[in-house]
Amino acid sequence: MPVDKFGRSLTTGQNVTNVSGISHEYVNSNFLRKGQAIDMSGQSIVNIGSPQGPMVAVRKKYVNEKFFKRGNPIDMENDPIKTYCLQLKKATKGYVDSKSVGESDLDINGNSVRHTNPTPIHEDEVVLKQWIENNFLSRNSPASAMARNLNIDGHNISYLRAPEQNHHTATKGYADAKLSLLGGSMQGGIGMAGNRISYLGEPEQSNDAVRLSYGNEFYLKRDGTNWMRGSLHAGGFQVIRVGDPRKE
Repeated sequence: MPVDKFGRSLTTGQNVTNVSGISHEYVNSNFLRKGQAIDMSGQSIVNIGSPQGPMVAVRKKYVNEKFFKRGNPIDMENDPIKTYCLQLKKATKGYVDSKSVGESDLDINGNSVRHTNPTPIHEDEVVLKQWIENNFLSRNSPASAMARNLNIDGHNISYLRAPEQNHHTATKGYADAKLSLLGGSMQGGIGMAGNRISYLGEPEQSNDAVRLSYGNEFYLKRDGTNWMRGSLHAGGFQVIRVGDPRKE
């Protein structure tokens, strides 16, 4: 059974009045029930002590001293966090600087390297695929063409296949198998296709080819259009089937 502050019994449902001058309306107007929200009506909470737990209210000054406001620049001068970050940065930079190029392999896991220097300066630079295509001959593509003469610096080009078209390069062995301009033996006839052989030298052997002018100079034509320059030595033979003589 409930009692008042003087220990007197109270009947359930009985209103308590005139007890030390405190009424039920007074309590409702001046005190909060447990779990009830606080309506500050624009008033402030002052004289709050230092927080001792995560659910304790704190002063605005405490927040300003300990935390950064969103959107404001962060001044970390003489702040232990700044000191720690600088030390961490220095340590990280020192770690990176201590590593040398090529100390270990770089696995890019099938990704591409992009935004490289379009015109490499050093031999160890990564270059663009387009730069390679513009400056090197492709080993597989016949469309790849040289931009100017190739200086092979006295070296030989070897292992060429037999030429198939007029613009193909031929080997020495292929050329030696053909009739040399300096002489050689033919292994077949020459199809002249209506062309002439000119600039022949003086014949020295019976099987040497001769010029037409050589024949006109030293031999009589059968049609009599050129004449003798000396006596005809018959060698004991007769001249037969002679025509009728003329005055000449």
